[in-house]
Amino acid sequence: MNKNLLILILLIFCFEASFGQLITNKVLKAKVDSMFIVQKELAKHRSGDLFGIFNSKMTAEEFEAMKFLFAFMPLSDMADYSGDFYFSQVKSALKTKTDFSWGKNIPEEVFLHFVLPVRVNNENLDSFRICVYDELKARVKGLSMKNAALEINHWCHEKVTYRGSDARTSSPLATMKTSFGRCGEESTFAVAAFRTVGIPARQVYTPRWAHSDDNHAWVEVWVDGKWHFLGACEPEADLEMGWFAEPAKRAMLVHTRAYGWYNGPEPVVMREDRFSELNLISNYAPSKKIIVKVINEKNKIIQNAKVDFLLYNYAEFFPIASIKTKQNGTTEIECGLGDLIVWASYDNLYSYKKISIGTVDTLCLILTSNHKSDYVWEEDFIPPVARTVNSADVKDKSENDRLLKKEDSLRTVYMKTFKDTAWAEKFAASLNLDKDSVVKIIYNSYGNWSEVSEFLKITNNEKKVWALRLLHTVADKDLRDVSAKVFCDHLEHSIEFKNKNNSDLFTENILNPRISFEQLSPWRSFLQNKLADLFAHNKDVRKIINWIKNNINIDTRANLHSRAPLSPIGVYNLRVSDIRSRNIFFVALCRSFGIPSRLNPQTIEPEYYENSKWIPVFFETEVPEKKIYSKGFVQLVNKSLGLKP
Repeated sequence: MNKNLLILILLIFCFEASFGQLITNKVLKAKVDSMFIVQKELAKHRSGDLFGIFNSKMTAEEFEAMKFLFAFMPLSDMADYSGDFYFSQVKSALKTKTDFSWGKNIPEEVFLHFVLPVRVNNENLDSFRICVYDELKARVKGLSMKNAALEINHWCHEKVTYRGSDARTSSPLATMKTSFGRCGEESTFAVAAFRTVGIPARQVYTPRWAHSDDNHAWVEVWVDGKWHFLGACEPEADLEMGWFAEPAKRAMLVHTRAYGWYNGPEPVVMREDRFSELNLISNYAPSKKIIVKVINEKNKIIQNAKVDFLLYNYAEFFPIASIKTKQNGTTEIECGLGDLIVWASYDNLYSYKKISIGTVDTLCLILTSNHKSDYVWEEDFIPPVARTVNSADVKDKSENDRLLKKEDSLRTVYMKTFKDTAWAEKFAASLNLDKDSVVKIIYNSYGNWSEVSEFLKITNNEKKVWALRLLHTVADKDLRDVSAKVFCDHLEHSIEFKNKNNSDLFTENILNPRISFEQLSPWRSFLQNKLADLFAHNKDVRKIINWIKNNINIDTRANLHSRAPLSPIGVYNLRVSDIRSRNIFFVALCRSFGIPSRLNPQTIEPEYYENSKWIPVFFETEVPEKKIYSKGFVQLVNKSLGLKP
């Protein structure tokens, strides 16, 4: 045998022998291997930017960690981030195994699913764990794993407090820059912080409370062999405490999403190739498993029937879980001991029944198309009973309260660096811009004031009024986390179309970079450059529609984990998209070439403006007559007051 070939074989053997130090579970390893091939084919148009990193020098452990992440990556992550980005994240995550005393004691499966992943839920990804690694490492030096978890949550409270916001989830660094976020952002931020120091963490949420309107998200951390809950950025004196502890004991369902193919002890509500949704209700409240069987009127079992478990909340029956029936026509779920409606459907058949979980073991629903068209149905819906919760020792609570006040003061000191009204008025005068308008913009930008003011400062004088209009058009959250570079891209590459449309139409549906709940990116110059030939002779929207149909493949499953839209640049580069991101891409492409476009506020269908009316676009089929929407009116009359329509 050739000597060089023998050496190569030995080197490969040695590398393979060292393989498995991160993933030893053979079933998981096989799943990683098979999904890695699937993902590589799915992302073939971004192969260099994404998979080219595997040509870099890396250890066997780094290779396995990277392969695990790539095997289960949602479309949004494959479309909008580079291989270099993930490699830096992996190296930071692996450092925790040696930098912290608990790192070596975390089981393989727990580390892979709840420390290694960058993604928590549907947030925009960033380099948070790399940026704050040294700060957090110093913060927990010498602490036990439990005390480190408590200390990290105090750090989170020092940086972020609660305030409601829109549905887009800011990245952890953006949330910290702003100093506040809704519970979904607080919990995403806290999970990222815990994972930064190698403490396994997951975002936990109840889809809806059973006893009152609303829902909530919090965090679980794995400490010394067990999962414990805590309020994200809401430190208590100990684990297993929080203002939501009593409501959680009355919940009907509590769940989380585990990155990748997970085979832990928790029941699985939904399993997809790239993630598993886990049912955690038994960690919080008395619960019970029920089995639902679905048949038709001929007593034949129905596979793949959709079974919705509906909880009354916000004056609607909200599906806290939707599960398909198995081959034997059954499905099952474990729930808290309250009332639900179980609704099963298949094609045009359906059936439903109100049940009390504590009194039912099995339920059989017979699907039919023969239902009453007009009837009154009255039911009482009773939530699980209230239960006692843990409370802190008086001394511990007093010390915790002292720390909370200190952390509030530190956050306040940071927030005082945000620019006030006096500064904004002076700034507006220096640019000869409307004072009230600039004050509002600067105030709403919070910690991002430097990017917003820089955008206004560097814009040419004749365009400054339009720059201000752009800033008033986007969402408040955009002012808090979008860079001057992105704002400049949208202004500079749309201003040429301002005289071809009326002012409001141009501002809202061409200049405006906000389309849905996507992270804003500089897609305008990119698309104009890449697809200039599309409009070489005339701007026919059908060219855009046909180009998208011919070039963008739709995958309805591969982005279910993140649920974050792909950016328009990401859709173009990946050439694979979910439906929502494809529709956003259509609007972005239209606006890039001066065609007014939007997602219809009611139907969320893409539309473009032509001949003084909005034209809906349906990519899957020819425009069906029944989907040509028109406005209607609903009149509500209180007859008890003697009023008549």
